[in-house]
Amino acid sequence: MIVLIAISTGVLTGVLSGLLGIGGGAILVVSAVFLMGLNQHMAQAAAIVAMIPTALVGVWRHHQNGLINYRVAAVLAAGALVGSVCGAYIANSLPEIMLRKIFSVFFVIMSIQLFWSSRKAKTKRQIDLD
Repeated sequence: MIVLIAISTGVLTGVLSGLLGIGGGAILVVSAVFLMGLNQHMAQAAAIVAMIPTALVGVWRHHQNGLINYRVAAVLAAGALVGSVCGAYIANSLPEIMLRKIFSVFFVIMSIQLFWSSRKAKTKRQIDLD
């Protein structure tokens, strides 16, 4: 049953990653914790590993369409590399409950930000149409 849940979650995550440009980590982590019974640390680690094929396919397809600014990507990658080393170290030093709370708060903040920015975009679009 866990294999079926993992495959289904992977397919959903892949579709959403390709469609929305998201990493899919949130979907994978939540699914791994609540549906597959992994602890927060293991779920986050599994999500990071699972995103490697998704990222490679995304790079390949976006490269084919000429959409990648490699200079910007290199600078982002350098920062992300340093940040991921620090983040993994911090995550592994935190108790699971604290890590789960930080994960939750981060996504609440991101959800609020996305909600408000979409409302602003809708209002601006309505003004532009008038």
